[in-house]
Amino acid sequence: MAGMRTLRLAWLLFITVLKRRMAYRGDLLLAGLDELMRGLVALAMLEVYLSKTPSLAGWSQSELLFVLGFSMVPISLFHTFCGNLYQLSSAYIIQGNLDRVLLRPYPTFLQICFDRIAIEDLSGVVLGLLLMAVAVAHLPAFDASLLHLLLLAVLMLSSFGVVVAVFMAFAASGFWFEDRVGMVPPVYNLMEFGRWPTAIFHPALRLLITCIIPFSFVAFYPASFLVGGSREAATTAALTPLVALLSLVLANAMWRAGIRRYHSSGS
Repeated sequence: MAGMRTLRLAWLLFITVLKRRMAYRGDLLLAGLDELMRGLVALAMLEVYLSKTPSLAGWSQSELLFVLGFSMVPISLFHTFCGNLYQLSSAYIIQGNLDRVLLRPYPTFLQICFDRIAIEDLSGVVLGLLLMAVAVAHLPAFDASLLHLLLLAVLMLSSFGVVVAVFMAFAASGFWFEDRVGMVPPVYNLMEFGRWPTAIFHPALRLLITCIIPFSFVAFYPASFLVGGSREAATTAALTPLVALLSLVLANAMWRAGIRRYHSSGS
């Protein structure tokens, strides 16, 4: 019952934010162009890289385009619903605004996320789905059956869970290391590596983005399962839901430990 109540409150908050943003549709449209341009820049970079070679580590242009489109969906969903985690250290911990959050009978993590829902960033989801559709037209290995599409949805949600868990954990590090910038921005730059075949990276970097900060499970591994990648990559991709679950459990434990450690700034 408590879980259903939380979901209902989250839905009501989402609808409230949506109505408020829709009141200024021109502003919403312009803001949506930011996420759209970010995706188009990533697409342009992919085209630049592939202009020098027909494939990369055995991956064709269409396969890499599918991976890129796949990655845009969970990342854009994160920007939409959890982007406010970037402000945890500066706006909540250091300035003491977390005090008002803790006074409310609602999960602190969801309160912080829903303080700012960036509806405009859903444009990245649309672009990602469009790129995947374009890529699939040139990928005979892709199975468009209902079961396969359901698997696609499960893997996308799992990838979203991985992104949320990673940034939830690194945002929570601000409870121990109070800094206005925090750990989130540097870690964000690592996410770009998750869009590329892991075989092109140094073994140390491959270990980092697979086992320690599992960004490879945000795009490359789950997408490889869907486009007929190698048996090894497909087997690893099947672990994506488990990686998401374990990551969320660990991140939640770190978040709760940080909340217990928090003390008001006194301001």
